Amino acid sequence: MPDILSRSRLQLGRLAVLPLVLAVAACGDGTGPNSGRAVDSLTALPRQLSAVERQGIDAGNAFALNLLRRVAAPANEPTKNVLLSPLSVSMALGLTMNGAAGTTLSEMQQVLGWGTRTRSEINNAYRDLQTLLPSLDPTVTVSLANGIWTRRGSVLDTGFVREAREFFRAPVEVSPSPQAMFDAVNAWGDRETKGMVPRVLTQAPPDNLLMILANAVYFSGTWRDRFDPARTRANTPFTLASGATVPVPMMMRADGFTAGGASIGGSTVMAAELPYGNGAYSMLLLMPQSGSVDALVQQLDTARLGSVVRSLQSIGGAEIGVPRFTLSSSRDLSADLIALGMPQAFSDGAEFPRLIVNETEKIGFVQHAVTLEVNERGTRAAAVTAVGVIRVSLPPSFIFDKPFVFAIRERLSGTILFIGVIRDPRA
Repeated sequence: MPDILSRSRLQLGRLAVLPLVLAVAACGDGTGPNSGRAVDSLTALPRQLSAVERQGIDAGNAFALNLLRRVAAPANEPTKNVLLSPLSVSMALGLTMNGAAGTTLSEMQQVLGWGTRTRSEINNAYRDLQTLLPSLDPTVTVSLANGIWTRRGSVLDTGFVREAREFFRAPVEVSPSPQAMFDAVNAWGDRETKGMVPRVLTQAPPDNLLMILANAVYFSGTWRDRFDPARTRANTPFTLASGATVPVPMMMRADGFTAGGASIGGSTVMAAELPYGNGAYSMLLLMPQSGSVDALVQQLDTARLGSVVRSLQSIGGAEIGVPRFTLSSSRDLSADLIALGMPQAFSDGAEFPRLIVNETEKIGFVQHAVTLEVNERGTRAAAVTAVGVIRVSLPPSFIFDKPFVFAIRERLSGTILFIGVIRDPRA
């Protein structure tokens, strides 16, 4: 959009934070007005992505936008900030999906975007992505971890355990009780996220909890071109959706980013992308110039996002302003995932034959906790997703295996003919 690209001051006041921080893409060409600054030293991935990996990344981005659309809908979060790590959710559900079969498996595959890919193809793609992402930029820390906690006495399917270890590097830990499982997962998540997510599980554990499958993602990146704290404006007006303004610390700098824009659903959207380190990772920012951010979220899909990304280019002498902020979020995603198309995994008809031997299980919760810090130096972000597997409620049983009273009666009049107590049926 020429009118956007000609702006010398990009005021990203009404910032819409999207869960796309971990985009595997280089940005900028390291020429022009930024030639005196740091440049992108990584301009291509170290290897070509396989067709399955490409599908997985594309599907993961579609899942990210679908999940954002659901969680950020005004009916769900009318005024709150929204923060998600779709990568963490996909990894945790991908691990859980290894134990699924039938309709449960197909629904999970469709929602996560894997379609009809085989279990082997999906597992290999998850494994390779876990290897690729941390290796792209030595100045950026990206770590992914998976784990499984099971209740003492449960016997896990050997094939599931083998694949969890081989493809997800997920060790299995045995806990004596549901509360011990919660405590162990919280301690693990705190450790894997460098203290950014100290407790993913804050509610009381269900008594019928059998297993927890969890993923943790940690990201720490320094801006390729840092913001100078001396230039941060302490009380810059930030316009809320209501039209009211509030003062925020606005980080300011010139150059060192790409910018562009597009028309989405009749609204003009301004965009900017700020790279970290060697350019492999970046933060993409989108802000509607007209209309609301809620409308933008509901209309944003992978095709429209792609048109915005393709519009990005370096603009000499341009200035950018981004609020300094810290954001945390915690949410059970069960209702959201059911709405997106995987209801059976949460129902009594769930099919997880490859998890625990001689048990009938379903997903009881998908607890997701995320923290993000954006400042002049760069960004830290962390997420933990915990999938709780519980015992399916079986049809009620009425077993008279303790002393009982009995009565023989005429049912319509209520007349009791015989009555007694059985304390020992052998007598």
